[in-house]
Parts: sequence; structure tokens; C-alpha cells
Amino acid sequence: MSRIIAVAAGKTHAGKREQSAHTTNVIVKDSVDVGEDGKRKNQEDLGCPGVGSTTTSPPTTTQTQTNTSTMIEIKSLSQFNTLKTSSPLLIIDFYATWCGPCKVISPAFSKFATQHAASPSIVFAQVDVDKAKDVSQQCGITAMPTFQFYRGGKRVDEVKGADVQQLGTKVGYYTGLVAKEGPATAAKVGGTAPGSLRGLINVEGGRLLGNSIMSSVRNIASPPPAGYAVTSTSGARVLIYIPFTQAVTPSHLKITVDKAAQQNAPSRIQIGTNVPVKFTKNEEGVEFNDLDMEASLAKAENTQAFNVFSDEYVDGVAELKMKASKFTGIKSLLIRVDANLSGEDTKISKIKTLDFIGLKA
Repeated sequence: MSRIIAVAAGKTHAGKREQSAHTTNVIVKDSVDVGEDGKRKNQEDLGCPGVGSTTTSPPTTTQTQTNTSTMIEIKSLSQFNTLKTSSPLLIIDFYATWCGPCKVISPAFSKFATQHAASPSIVFAQVDVDKAKDVSQQCGITAMPTFQFYRGGKRVDEVKGADVQQLGTKVGYYTGLVAKEGPATAAKVGGTAPGSLRGLINVEGGRLLGNSIMSSVRNIASPPPAGYAVTSTSGARVLIYIPFTQAVTPSHLKITVDKAAQQNAPSRIQIGTNVPVKFTKNEEGVEFNDLDMEASLAKAENTQAFNVFSDEYVDGVAELKMKASKFTGIKSLLIRVDANLSGEDTKISKIKTLDFIGLKA
């Protein structure tokens, strides 16, 4: 029997979450398990067959799985293993694009992800079982949708079928545990305690664009006793490419500015992950790269934008919270300062120190 459930629609905007009052009635049907031959054990049309089945939805119906900015799409086994071991709580939706019940429950799962987007300890992810077959096989997926819960690298629970009520109960229970434990305990579950990642910066591989001659990636990795790590050269904008020597999971970007010159403090910042940068040299040995102030961020796997106001610089320090769903197991960051507190395009931006707080992946 079908059940009608009201699902509230949510959306994200400029790094902030807005909750819509609009609700949508959706018909929820339970999934069914399948045997090794791919045939349903129950012939009632309540769910989708398992991985590897040739059953598809009618050709006249277009089905698209919701993948919001609060979730990460797991595409490989290595990515899954990184997320599993580095996340205090990992919740995964295993789905297929042709699965009707998967699409029915997708808005509810997206809503749960949005509700917990501010927590760096909770990661919501999705796996397309047809694209990441190695992941779904390792996790023992035989029917869709299936939702699995991981803590400290181990699977602790599972929900099969498009049951919003059961999924919501499980999500509430495990997210409540993480919230009750607090950041310190959660960090022990996922790995070591968060700390500065500056020691893992690949100084030789980092680059700046639009910077003054006194700025350098080395000054970011090892802040000078006086002066600034990064300043722009002629206007507010500056581009900072930071590769790491190993995969990391940053949770905060920490910016320190001069309290006496706060008008030079960044006010609009965009951050991208894993942007590919091509380096070449001519016959004279002069290096060239394809970093571009406008185009490079478009190549990022994930991005997050920040508007930083003057009252967020407490004693000259602002800490920007980075979404765990976007910054887990990353290998490089691209940071673009677009404006500063002066509000003038020609006013240069100045950063005394720049630090990345997080964990080794």
C-alpha cells in the first residue's frame, strides 16, 4: 500500500540555507529485495531490482536523482574509503537513475542533508550504482534505494526501501549522537583532532595570481613575523592556488588581517576544490601555467562562496566554516578574493595569515 507523505522543500543560497514553507505530497513505496538472478522476490511493483538488472523505467518517463550542493557524489572506491574513514558520520544513498522509488525519496534525503549542512562532522553522499559498481558491490547493495550509515570507518546501520519515516528516524538518531558527543569526540571517531594543515602545503606547487611581489605561497605555509602573507597588486582581487602533499579534509578557513587596516580585509571569497592546473616551460625554461582569474574556478569539483562582514573579524580573525560534503579528501584548494571591506574595486586586499584547519584524510 502506498503512503502519502508531505516533504518540505529546501534550498541553499550563497552558503546559507533557506527553508521553504512549500510542501509536496509524495507517494512513498517500499523497495523489494532481489535474488542473484536480478529477479524480484516479490512481483508487486513496489521498488527497483538490484545492481546489474536490465529493468528500466518506461522510455517516456525522465527520472533524475536530486544531487544538491549539500551532498557529495561518490564516484570511486578510493573516494568512498577516504570518506568512510575521515567522516565521523557518513550517510550514503545508493540509487539508480531509472529507479522510481529512488526519485520519490530523493527530495527527503536532500532535505536531511540540507538540515545538517552546517556540521563538519556529518557527511551526506550518494552513489549511482550503475556508475560506481565497485562501491555498490563492496557495500553489498542488492536493491535500491538503500541507505547506509558509517561511523569510524564501519557500517553501523542500513535502511532499505523508500521509507521516509524510517530513514528520518535513523538520521535523527545518528546525527543526534554526533551532536551530543561534540567536536572532540567526533574527531576521535573520524581520525585525529582537527589542526592546522599548513604543514601539508606543497609550497613548490602553489601559485598566486594578481598578487604583489612580496606575497608568496611560502608566506602562507610559514607566516612572516611581520607584514602580510598575501596582498593583491592593483585591485581587490587575488587568486591563491594551494596544493597539498596528501589528501586533506579542511573544515575551516582561518583569515587574519590587520585590525588597523580592516578596510583591506577580504569580504567576498570563493573557494574551489581539486582544480587542475597545467604547467609548461618554454625553451628558455620560463614557466607558464593556465591559472585564470575568471575561468579556473569553473573547473573546480566543488565550490563554496562566502560573504564576510566586518563584525565577523573578531580581533582581526575570521573563521569560515567549509561544508564537509564539499571538502572531504581534497588534494588542492583554489581561493579567490573578489572584494574587500572598503567596497572599492581599486582598493588592494591584504591578508596577514591564511590557515586551513582540518584533518588528514
